[in-house]
Amino acid sequence: MGWETAGVNDSVSSAISGGTFNGPFFMGRDAQVVHHGPLAPPVPRMLPFGPDGFVDREALRERLDGLLAGRDGQGAPLLVLLHGTVGVGKTGLLLHWAQQRKDAFPGGVFHADMSPRGLGAPTDTAAVLESFIGVLGTPRAELPATEDALAARFRSLTAELPSLVVLDGVLSAAQVDVDRLLPGHPGSMVALTSRFRLGAFGGRLPVRLVVPELDEEACAELFRTVAGEDVPVPAGDALRTVLRASAGLPYVVRIAAASAAEPAFDGVEGLAARVARENILEALEMPRRLFDLAYEALDPEVQRGFRLLGVHPGPEFADALLDELAPGVRGPLYAAGLLERSGPRRSRLNGVVHGHAQILAAPDPSDDVQRVIDWYLRRAVAAELRISGRWRAGALFAEPGPLTGVFKDKGEAFEALEPDRNNLLAVAELPGIEPAQLCLLAEAVHGLFLDRGHHALWIRIARLAADAAGRTGDGDGLLLARMHFELAFALTDRGSAEDLDEARTHYDAARESARRAGGHARTESSALEGLGRIAVAQGDPQTAAERYGQALAALGDLEHPRGRALLEYHQGNAASAAGRHEQAAAHLAEALRGFLAPTATRRRWSSSKRAGGSACGRSWRPIRRPYGSSRSCWTR
Repeated sequence: MGWETAGVNDSVSSAISGGTFNGPFFMGRDAQVVHHGPLAPPVPRMLPFGPDGFVDREALRERLDGLLAGRDGQGAPLLVLLHGTVGVGKTGLLLHWAQQRKDAFPGGVFHADMSPRGLGAPTDTAAVLESFIGVLGTPRAELPATEDALAARFRSLTAELPSLVVLDGVLSAAQVDVDRLLPGHPGSMVALTSRFRLGAFGGRLPVRLVVPELDEEACAELFRTVAGEDVPVPAGDALRTVLRASAGLPYVVRIAAASAAEPAFDGVEGLAARVARENILEALEMPRRLFDLAYEALDPEVQRGFRLLGVHPGPEFADALLDELAPGVRGPLYAAGLLERSGPRRSRLNGVVHGHAQILAAPDPSDDVQRVIDWYLRRAVAAELRISGRWRAGALFAEPGPLTGVFKDKGEAFEALEPDRNNLLAVAELPGIEPAQLCLLAEAVHGLFLDRGHHALWIRIARLAADAAGRTGDGDGLLLARMHFELAFALTDRGSAEDLDEARTHYDAARESARRAGGHARTESSALEGLGRIAVAQGDPQTAAERYGQALAALGDLEHPRGRALLEYHQGNAASAAGRHEQAAAHLAEALRGFLAPTATRRRWSSSKRAGGSACGRSWRPIRRPYGSSRSCWTR
């Protein structure tokens, strides 16, 4: 195209001819300007604005800066994938970084939302290329007709200078033909965000950057920034309650901070009170679309497994639970960014994502609740069978069947059950658990909690079980007797002065309930032994010796050689502490004969609950503290 303007006397004549002109031109009297060829198009700056009040993410921004600095010598544009769970701030991080580094891309910054209308209508590659080429100055009428031609035009237009391409909300590797979206300059970068753990894009593997949840300090900073100066944000329990419920998701923290300014929530304290009572998604009246879209992307069977996790009492669990109760869903949940690794053979949902699963599990999750309870009961019983050979009243211990082979040895049982110690308490507190299940659980955690000293958890479960047994109206009283004994044993093992006083009342209650049950020699003897332990802990060896003697007599004709040997040993220790050394020697000699007798080393299990039935030997362990402490005994 060319144009000319010439001034002649007082008249003006102008002429424009040839081609297309996309820029401004000047015409005036007595002027002559000649221009040939189109003006250069503006440098594209398509990025949306990032979030206000951006905090933290220093490590990831430094990582992105390092990738940017290493572009020299690249043979092709660099591909980077930021992925993480729903609402964790992937887009916010990338937009914030890209806005700050846009000058490093003189060829321009391009942006496309790859899922603007959700999962049902993802943006395709051709539409993205058309938008990119359009901002580079190509009129719509001159756009190439095929995707291959669009890709070639885009590469040609971006070949001179490095560019950045941001593809936000990618749903799958198949959705994006990365080769066609690569700019032409090898120093360019293509950055994608996705909640999915995407694999290779064609033959290209991206550099993967996992975007984690924010820590509590960063969440507090973000909350104060968004809330603004007009909203008092006191440090303390109220703010911590809100932040912990937000589970490190910037998306949720921002909504919580904005909600604190609304009169209906009555500031941070009112917001915290509501969050403590309700699921945070419901408490904040939060738009759930972001989370619903993640759920809707799942296949029906995977959705079913996700709802199952909604009835699980906590967001963290063993892989084995999901693999057994919902086979085949763990992989897809990982791929969807809803599940993440929390430890060896363990997984977790983000706390807010778990809350979303709880909402979806309603209104009648009772069947799934029972499946979860049964799984934990069977696992705890299987572990206890390896950890301890002591006698228990629970029916599942009497006939454990295949549970005896779940764990190959005691070490494997401890390794499997220890990470679930908090989940065991959470299961005990589920509304759907039945009294008999609760009592079985109290017996099943005995060995683990005794060995590892988890007294707070142990006592809480035992107390719940004793209360539940008291409400059952147990006809013979044995269940109640055993739960009083379990609670007393846990209190005695912790051993504070208050614990020992309470333990004494529960040992007495165990003896009384056992008598009402028609007499259960094993329980009566064990309760008397426990009273002896209390006397030892309180520095009264004389009373301890008497209680151990009574415990021995309470066994009657019950076949229990190891238990008798242990009680003789206890009597010997107590007599020695009381200064009756001859008696002590006699008791200890009798204990030694009992331990060396062949029958004393056998372990036998029995479903009998009465004194006349045969019973298994009880396991024993060395003294853990010097004589006179609350743990100076063997368990049996």
